[in-house]
Amino acid sequence: MLKKGSLVLSIWCGINFVLAFIILCYVIIFKQNSPILQVASFSEAEIAGLAAKTIAALNCFTILYNSCSLMVSVLTWPLIHKNLVAGERSAFWTLAFVIGFIEVMAFLASSYIGHGRWQVNVLQSVLYLAGIGMSGYSLFRNK
Repeated sequence: MLKKGSLVLSIWCGINFVLAFIILCYVIIFKQNSPILQVASFSEAEIAGLAAKTIAALNCFTILYNSCSLMVSVLTWPLIHKNLVAGERSAFWTLAFVIGFIEVMAFLASSYIGHGRWQVNVLQSVLYLAGIGMSGYSLFRNK
């Protein structure tokens, strides 16, 4: 069960990494505006009405958030594959609190834009809960 839980957490990690990487490429390499404008259902007229500094600030926060998100994936990957799989309870608690906090904050942040990312948030949360649940069950069940 520990390996299955670790696999599910790895899938969470992979999806998180890929999404952050794509968004960073979109904004940095392709010089596009933050996808949050589309997620928040801004019309073209509303986007055109935003000040350049407002759009620059959104792009700045998009780059900052997604670079942190990408690095969380990079840092949690070896923690899952080396420490959690080895049965280290400290790895479990670290992952439970770090990823759990991120998932709660994702829903909170999404609430400000009408839960425009709800599909991704639900998928990531289900993967997190299943992975951490299976791992925790395996680590803490009475033997």
